[in-house]
Amino acid sequence: MSTTTRIGQLEIACFSDGEARTSVDFAIGLSRAEAEGLVGPTQDGWIFIPVNNFLFRRDEALIMIDAGTGQGNQPTLGHLPENLRKGGVDPASVTHVLLTHLHSDHANGLIDAAGQAVYPNAQILLHEVEHAFWTNAAPSGESAKLTASRERNQRNLVPYADRIRIVADGETWRGCTPILSAGHTSGHTCWQIDTGGEMLIAWGDTVHFAAIQVPRPDIAVTYDMDGERARQARRALLERVSRSPIMVAGSHLPAPGIGRIIATSEGYRFRPAIN
Repeated sequence: MSTTTRIGQLEIACFSDGEARTSVDFAIGLSRAEAEGLVGPTQDGWIFIPVNNFLFRRDEALIMIDAGTGQGNQPTLGHLPENLRKGGVDPASVTHVLLTHLHSDHANGLIDAAGQAVYPNAQILLHEVEHAFWTNAAPSGESAKLTASRERNQRNLVPYADRIRIVADGETWRGCTPILSAGHTSGHTCWQIDTGGEMLIAWGDTVHFAAIQVPRPDIAVTYDMDGERARQARRALLERVSRSPIMVAGSHLPAPGIGRIIATSEGYRFRPAIN
């Protein structure tokens, strides 16, 4: 499944990896009743949120933002390679993958069940802070869950070892600039993309629960490594894009995953792009 949005001189395709089953109870500082007032009725708190990945061509490069969940996560996930093929895109034709961070629903899809590269001709671009955090040795006292994530993230990168480009904050490559937006992870990154006429900011999990965190940017989630830093990053970014013509593309924003953030009297709202 995919949709395409024209922004400036680029056509940005949103390819779905599927929908992730998650719970509004993971939103911090909200009762379930308050959360359901924003997202609608739930199944004992459980909801499904989209997992979006974005693809565009610039000159000879075919650039994708994030790589989905891969196999073995949830049955509703892991469909990115299939959906790329249905959209006429061979995963082997992807030349670059810009990663927002290395959480499972953004990077586990880099490899298949055998540990081989799903995107065998792609160079990986990853912020130096995110790379360093997950590839360094586990510090003393780290939780078993975090250590397991560290080990999986290192496996994800193995087939790309000679094709990883570590980027610094603000470094521009083919009109794509990484902006450190830490909190969700240490090196969580937004990618600012010059589309030739307009600007697009693609975020990973700056907003995880769109129906909650866009109108209520003060709400963190249990997935955040540093909830307060994540709040600050989200408030700053939503304020910036709401006061400018910058468009946004979000991993967990509703279809088509691209649109504008509009300031309201109480917070913000997402207005999806319509072509």
